[in-house]
Amino acid sequence: MTLAASPPQRVAVVDALRAVALLPVVVVNWVGYPALPDGGPLSPPAPMDSALAQVLSWLLHGLIAGKGISLLAFLFGYSQALSQTARSASALEHRRQRLKRMAILGLLHGCLLYMGDILTTYAACGWLMLGWMARTMGELRVRLRVVVALNLLIILLTLVLAQMPISGATSVSLSAPSPWSVWVMRNMGHYLGTMLMVIVLGLPLPLLLMTLGLMAGRLRLFSHPRWRPMLARWVRRWWLPALLLNLVGVSVLWPGLQTGDAYATSRYAIGYLYPTMLLLSVAVPALVMACHQRPAWLALLAPLGRHTLTLYIGSSVLSLLLFSGAGLAWQPGTAVVLALALLYWGGGLILAHKLGSRRLPLEAWMSR
Repeated sequence: MTLAASPPQRVAVVDALRAVALLPVVVVNWVGYPALPDGGPLSPPAPMDSALAQVLSWLLHGLIAGKGISLLAFLFGYSQALSQTARSASALEHRRQRLKRMAILGLLHGCLLYMGDILTTYAACGWLMLGWMARTMGELRVRLRVVVALNLLIILLTLVLAQMPISGATSVSLSAPSPWSVWVMRNMGHYLGTMLMVIVLGLPLPLLLMTLGLMAGRLRLFSHPRWRPMLARWVRRWWLPALLLNLVGVSVLWPGLQTGDAYATSRYAIGYLYPTMLLLSVAVPALVMACHQRPAWLALLAPLGRHTLTLYIGSSVLSLLLFSGAGLAWQPGTAVVLALALLYWGGGLILAHKLGSRRLPLEAWMSR
């Protein structure tokens, strides 16, 4: 396979991380599809009596779920910092135009393809962050503390709400066979309801990750050599606690998670993204340093990172065709879906190198 020409390293590292983040996003969206609309982010292991499915599902809950969307949110902020070199009125207008297009694309994606869309949330947070771009690091630290406090309040609130009895019938699975028009209306209703909850309770967490990314980008955390000794010390100190925290947390809830128990899945959904942040704080610097030490890894991964938007939407098109009730309503086992997601990501990697400097349609549209 001929490797595409690499962009400057500080951009290439971000592209490589974006490529890595795409994989867990696709895996979680596909493996968790049978749990929609009420469950998630992942569905119980299938088949239930398969030891392989049990092990894979446990690992996915502990090490994969939430990692992709969290890393993409962080990289969104990091990329905003890298783009700050252009501060003209036209550059600001271009950022606004990109956010408008992202919001439109997210609405269409969420309504017509996949109710778990992340683009709308990222666009909303991006609009909030437009006013933060010119702030000093001191002012950003103040905003960071406020966002952390909001997240703590939301955790407490959701824990209280989770104690309340849930009334009403269980929603019809989006994997249940149904006419396309009926499926779209159900999917759209759940997407809009989810977005309402995100607006009320869900924005502070991605905003926290984007703010951290913005601050890290200002410091050139992934490209300036002065940070590498500090990052190496952090990885050595925290990799084991971060790994254990994620795996032990899942293990405590696993008896309920493996059966789809509502109590266990709700507790997992409330808290799983916070241990994720600690694990990413170790895994991401480790990957960055590995890319610096092994330029071939950087050259391999970076091209895919420039096409993640189209490939993300493409993965939703495939999930609609394969797994939804409007499509084939296929429900393969956990291992099969994981293998399909890996094949899709690998195919995207090959396609990215074949494209060279050319862009896929959505990336070309967003860059206009």
